[in-house]
Amino acid sequence: MVITGATGVVGRRAVRELLSRGHRVVGVTRSARGRSLLESLGAGAVEAEVFDQPALESAFAGADIVINLLTHVPPADRMALPGAWDENDRLRREASAVIARAAHAAGAGRLVQESLAFLYADAGDAWLDENAPVIGGGTTTTALAAESNATHLFAGDTVILRFGMFIGPDSHLSRANVEDARRGISPSVGRRDAYQPTLWLDDAGTAVASALLAPAGTYNVADDDPPTRAEIDAALAAVVGRDALRPPVDEVPSDMEPLSRSQRVCSRKLREATGWTPRVRAGTDGWRRIGGHS
Repeated sequence: MVITGATGVVGRRAVRELLSRGHRVVGVTRSARGRSLLESLGAGAVEAEVFDQPALESAFAGADIVINLLTHVPPADRMALPGAWDENDRLRREASAVIARAAHAAGAGRLVQESLAFLYADAGDAWLDENAPVIGGGTTTTALAAESNATHLFAGDTVILRFGMFIGPDSHLSRANVEDARRGISPSVGRRDAYQPTLWLDDAGTAVASALLAPAGTYNVADDDPPTRAEIDAALAAVVGRDALRPPVDEVPSDMEPLSRSQRVCSRKLREATGWTPRVRAGTDGWRRIGGHS
């Protein structure tokens, strides 16, 4: 199989997990550093530009499965700046289309596409399965474009993975959240009683590997019991020795609105299809695991 985005925080974990399960894995990279990283993990490496369809067709030749985990999340201190998400949006909107077409042309039988759980409309206390209404908004809208590209431009089996908010010791956003908490600032916006789908990075890696066993379709990938923002704040405050955390803004900016919704995401479909289950409740227990690493 071939993975785009194999050197990212989720990609590296997916590579390790797939190799441990006996799969042959090749990662697409654009740099010598990326090649070295992939080879150090035990994977193969192929250099190709992700916007170059002929190059990707060559990279995907002979692969039965293509996995697209490409993202480019800006540093936490630049997320609100104009243009900060442009590269990430282009990867989701344009590169996903090129990858889907190239995978189809190369004869792959399955395409796994990364997406987000933050696409769902606010549902209060109600559980959200994969049939719940999606509305996108802000920086999440291009994730819907990536889902559409993977579904409509690839003729084989397509699996969409809608991930919750990643939390882990090597996530620059998680580290920034801990530093903000030390100054008394919460990592989230919106109502404190709203639910937020979160996901431990190691569990994301096992979910990608499990996607190989799932029937074609869309799957939520998040904590079994999504925490409320109040629960997340309490867990993070305890790690940094604070009594409480305050929201970072008084009013939610329009581009952050999707992250303020209450999204009690249910991942039962993936669990029942593959046996996947998260080992860490990232939104609460995860902070205790990374508190000493930031």
